[in-house]
Amino acid sequence: MYIGELLCSGLARSIQSLLPWDIPWHDPSHAVFFAAFYGALGAISLGVMVAKGRTLLNLFKKDSSH
Repeated sequence: MYIGELLCSGLARSIQSLLPWDIPWHDPSHAVFFAAFYGALGAISLGVMVAKGRTLLNLFKKDSSH
């Protein structure tokens, strides 16, 4: 057993980067995983933007009492 096999260098399906243009999209398992991954990141970032927007709107209301 070689050290290279332990480090996954012998695998043909290894990924070197998480960037979308470096992913072998021909493999369905990569496409499903990264579609779910980037979808979850998009949902989280959308939620954070909505929360920031509502906070700023509530902060600048004239009728609010602190």
